[in-house]
Amino acid sequence: MTIKKLLKIDLQGLVMLGIVIAMEIILGRFSFGPAIVKVGLGFIGSVMLGYLFGPIWGAVGGCISDLVSSALFGNQGGFFIGFTLTAMAGPFIYGLFFYQKPVKIWRIIVATLLVTLIVNIGMNTLWVHFLYGMNLKAALIQRAPKELIVPWIQMFIDYFVLQAISRVKIKK
Repeated sequence: MTIKKLLKIDLQGLVMLGIVIAMEIILGRFSFGPAIVKVGLGFIGSVMLGYLFGPIWGAVGGCISDLVSSALFGNQGGFFIGFTLTAMAGPFIYGLFFYQKPVKIWRIIVATLLVTLIVNIGMNTLWVHFLYGMNLKAALIQRAPKELIVPWIQMFIDYFVLQAISRVKIKK
């Protein structure tokens, strides 16, 4: 697939992108726990962005979602560009594995584990360290239980969300 094809989006695609961004913002509001180990449903929007729009537009959607969410609801500790990069990285990785590809369990497992390792454990822990001055080792230890359990729940949810979306025929 060429870059030109990945960057092409029509008006209907932009409208759909806006709808999925709105869904991600709303789903992201359903979360619990402190900022260091927050658990929520925002990952569903990231998966949908990657699946429907690919890595490039998925990342753009993740960026817009983070900026709009931050503007509307604010963030604990204020706006931080690192979390915007995180919001872009998730849909980018999901897009690499899901965009215009059949829904396969191995894709869901690999994509979710990569997002968990790179985005949640790597990037988010680094941003928590920068923002709150928390020791990296201490931050990793606090976040470890969540990152050992939550991805398996996400994979289960991702499977059903992707199965449902794959059955819907969107006119291109």
